[in-house]
Amino acid sequence: MTSLADKLVPESVKKLIPYQSARRIARGMTNKQDHLWLNANELETCCQYGDEKQGVNSHYNRYPDFLPFDIAAAYRDYCEQFQLDSKNEDGRLNANVEIMAVRGADEAIDLLVRAFCQPGNDQILVCPPTYGMYEFCADSMGVKTAVVPLTAEFQLNLPQIEAELENTSIVFLCSPNNPTGNTLYSQDLLALLESTKDQSLVVVDEAYIEFAPQTSVLHLMAQYPHLIVVRTLSKAFGLAAIRVGFLIADQSVMSYVARLVAPYPIADPSAEIALKALDSAGLIQMKAQTDSLIEIRDWFSYEVSQLSIVDKVYPSCTNFVLIRFKGSNNFYEYLLNKGIVARSPANESTVKGCVRISIGSASSMNKTLQVLKEYT
Repeated sequence: MTSLADKLVPESVKKLIPYQSARRIARGMTNKQDHLWLNANELETCCQYGDEKQGVNSHYNRYPDFLPFDIAAAYRDYCEQFQLDSKNEDGRLNANVEIMAVRGADEAIDLLVRAFCQPGNDQILVCPPTYGMYEFCADSMGVKTAVVPLTAEFQLNLPQIEAELENTSIVFLCSPNNPTGNTLYSQDLLALLESTKDQSLVVVDEAYIEFAPQTSVLHLMAQYPHLIVVRTLSKAFGLAAIRVGFLIADQSVMSYVARLVAPYPIADPSAEIALKALDSAGLIQMKAQTDSLIEIRDWFSYEVSQLSIVDKVYPSCTNFVLIRFKGSNNFYEYLLNKGIVARSPANESTVKGCVRISIGSASSMNKTLQVLKEYT
């Protein structure tokens, strides 16, 4: 049966043969330790750079796996446990759902645009204020972006979205949303999935989902094979530097995305750290630090809301808060001059006058609060 992915994918991608890297060729071979690996122009031994205590592993002379299946398998286990913890009775992902480890959520976004959008023919749809990489990736490929702003409550404008679906290959959503911090209404997501099932792929970016696990859409993937979920280890796991994210999609979608993946997407040091983060001890640590951060976030949000310079602190299901300040003064610049680097999403009219502040340690947030209290 022809899938929606089959209908949307450009002919050039459909004809594409994946690059046959050294490790892809070796996939499925048995007794690998008995083979001489002379196919990738690697050194047979690892050069020792610097102090041995710095830990240069003996296998770093070899290219990593062409797709790090061990990380994907560990993340699948995590997703299934995640669903159980979120009160989904059957935590198992549908057998047709596949997981791919990628270089951060940004690469997942880029791969999807490259796989399913043809410049001059297709478009993506975004709902600002939201994460800017969706439109950036489309712009970099010469793909049009349809823009349907969120409502005043930062929710989906379904009638306007549906009016733009005819030429839309991918709808990009972020929930919890960046920079607003809120989650999208589940009934709106369901309505959108119904209206797009023969029309457009729907991507839900769940980069911040560990801060609002009950709102995940993972459980809907069996019912809606055109639903794609993007995840990351950068936020709740605190591993932004290793650049590991995940693309979760039906095999009909993944079969095309996999043709575009770079030969060796995840470096071995990053893979090793990711696997430690996803083992039982790592998950316990992640959950503890997430709970602690939520407590600090809620304390900071309340304290800031009491300041006379603050108009509104928006409710947050993330590791940041969006604050609207009174008047026309530039509080982003004020904080910056005090040595506190926040984020100004002022290019979006609905968040003009707002500053987005990431939640750090209790000490960092106390300092930020004191600086705001000192404003005159």
